[in-house]
Amino acid sequence: MSQVNAPPPLPSGARPGLFGPHPMVLLVCACLFLAVLSLLLPSTPTYDPWAWIIWGREIADGHLNTREGPSWKPLPVLFTTLFAPAGDAAPALWLVVARAGALLALVMAYRVASRLAGHGAAGAGAGAIAVVALGLSTDWLRNAALGNSEGLLVATSLWAVERHLDGHRGHAFGLAFAAGLLRPEVWPFLGLYALYLIVREPRRRPVVAALMLLIPVLWLVPELFGSGDLFRASDRALEPNADSPAFAASPAIEVLGRTAGMLLVPVQAGALLAVVLALRSPLDRRRTLAVTAMAAIAVTWVGLVALMTEHGYSGNHRYLILPVALVSVLGGVGYARAARQVGALIAARLGRVRAAPAVSLAVLAVLVAGTVPFALTPIGTLTDEAVAIEAEAGSTRQLEFAVRDAGGPERVLDCGTPVTGPFQVPALAWQLRIPQEDVDLDPRLPGVVFSSRPGLYGDTADQPARVPFHPIARAGEWRVLAACASGRREQRVDANGPKARKRARR
Repeated sequence: MSQVNAPPPLPSGARPGLFGPHPMVLLVCACLFLAVLSLLLPSTPTYDPWAWIIWGREIADGHLNTREGPSWKPLPVLFTTLFAPAGDAAPALWLVVARAGALLALVMAYRVASRLAGHGAAGAGAGAIAVVALGLSTDWLRNAALGNSEGLLVATSLWAVERHLDGHRGHAFGLAFAAGLLRPEVWPFLGLYALYLIVREPRRRPVVAALMLLIPVLWLVPELFGSGDLFRASDRALEPNADSPAFAASPAIEVLGRTAGMLLVPVQAGALLAVVLALRSPLDRRRTLAVTAMAAIAVTWVGLVALMTEHGYSGNHRYLILPVALVSVLGGVGYARAARQVGALIAARLGRVRAAPAVSLAVLAVLVAGTVPFALTPIGTLTDEAVAIEAEAGSTRQLEFAVRDAGGPERVLDCGTPVTGPFQVPALAWQLRIPQEDVDLDPRLPGVVFSSRPGLYGDTADQPARVPFHPIARAGEWRVLAACASGRREQRVDANGPKARKRARR
């Protein structure tokens, strides 16, 4: 094997036990352990994860109904299907996987940034900057805590970068394939890497071709069985929330602005600096290519999302988390490399060449200190996110009590059609053990209304208004109102005037 393709040497002073053949096993186990401990904090899945958990249960039971809910994602449902036999523990098991993925993403951000910046103090500084930048990016904490899959996306993608740098291209492709089961925006880049492997490593052609063919199968065939529509996921993504960039005067410009707002300005400047330094004073060919490729992927990905949003897709923050992660890594690399070069120059001017590492570290500390004012606002939002996470977890727990106090799933379903707000549909469907399409958004006779906001269905704090429902249970913020079956023909109740059925999406 040529020197270019050889794995990099171990860092000076590295212990084989830590940097041996399988260090990632220890890191993955550590992330899983911390994720399990995190369940001691207020915990609940949010909208999309609840749907994946329900679909996993349905697959395990021998049927699948995807006619309602968010877009299908193969990898999360693979996990939730495996967790289905655990019953009521399935949501917690998925949260462990999602949170472990988010923790691993931070670990990989550190490892890739330090690798690209060079080992030593500068590399450690680059890794630390990448971790902080990613951790403070918009909605990172919330997505991780509530079980969204963005952490897994970043973890598998950055791990693929590291495996490629190590010369293990088969591993890299496998990890990129896993990322391709989480977001369709991965597919163009996965396809390019597949072509690269087909040309460079012909022995991998059968496996690469098989996995590329498996991508559309895993994304489309379950939708065909679950909804009868191969492209329901795509159609579903064309139903954005009211606050989506799709409704802006210029959706593409709105996406670009929101992307920039997800990261600290100094981090974006550091990423630009990393690209400039990689082109002007490259460390080696492999790392130079990695830096430029990551920058190109980030820019192309954002452009792709912007273009899709122009055509009606929602373009929300979660679609942009991978380019945000790549820019976070490059930001750390840019600052570390700039500090190293400035430190070496200062040390040479002072005639203290041996002191260059210490001077570089001091320069890096000064650069980081200059970014602190920019970080104050994102740090402050972490408290707000923690409060929101706790509130959502409390609401889910109260919903469980509300179903119990209303007589349990069987009694609720015997009474009539369950009804709730759009964002609570999957959580209620899970509690009642029914498909999501069996939960309605508009009051019906006969029916049972689960209301978490006063006035949502025309009810007041004391009793429903203009609706023939009566209170049967209350748990925290949840009120349960019922008008049970009495032999009458089921009919729609107009509680708040004409209201078309809307699908919810987060």
